[in-house]
Amino acid sequence: MAPELKRKREEEEEAVNAATSFPKNKIKVLLLEGVSAKGIQLLKGEGFQVEALKTALTEDELVEKVKDLHILGIRSKTQVTRRVIEASNRLIAMACFCIGTDQVD
Repeated sequence: MAPELKRKREEEEEAVNAATSFPKNKIKVLLLEGVSAKGIQLLKGEGFQVEALKTALTEDELVEKVKDLHILGIRSKTQVTRRVIEASNRLIAMACFCIGTDQVD
């Protein structure tokens, strides 16, 4: 696609998103247990606020982290209990990068 057409298309998409979506740069994402660096780069490249940790968190640590979090990405060692979910006041999505979802109440 020609650069000027691509730029025009991006501007049109931004205008639509601005009118209908929560701004990506205000969406907070927490990825735990060493989620792929490529995935982290993609999310950051799209403008999301991404925090990535190499380890799982305890329930108490997770309760503190989810208070203003929008998206949580976990792997198999993280346990998302009812207490964690109830502590989140902005959580809109949770991604389980593992086999199954038995880590989530």
